[in-house]
Amino acid sequence: MDPKKKKKFEKEEKEFRKKFKYNAEIKVLYQATVLQSLSVKKFGNKDLPIKPGEIIDVIVHPGNDKLIGRNSEGKCEDASVYDDIGDGRFNVHSYS
Repeated sequence: MDPKKKKKFEKEEKEFRKKFKYNAEIKVLYQATVLQSLSVKKFGNKDLPIKPGEIIDVIVHPGNDKLIGRNSEGKCEDASVYDDIGDGRFNVHSYS
């Protein structure tokens, strides 16, 4: 990882820890791929910004259809996940 991207990831991690009061080691539980058919173009300031086809790192999955994920830029936010007919790919929608 290049130094500029590493610094951004570190900043995002610090903000994540503060916002969610998360003190444990950050471990990726699994990854989810955003469907190519994702139609959301704009996201609110509390939404996880995602792109079609992007791979999301799932950090915390407390249950139901909610999770805390990290996008390819290191941004960590809440999101809701809907399984796409059991093919192992996910459609990830943010929520507030």
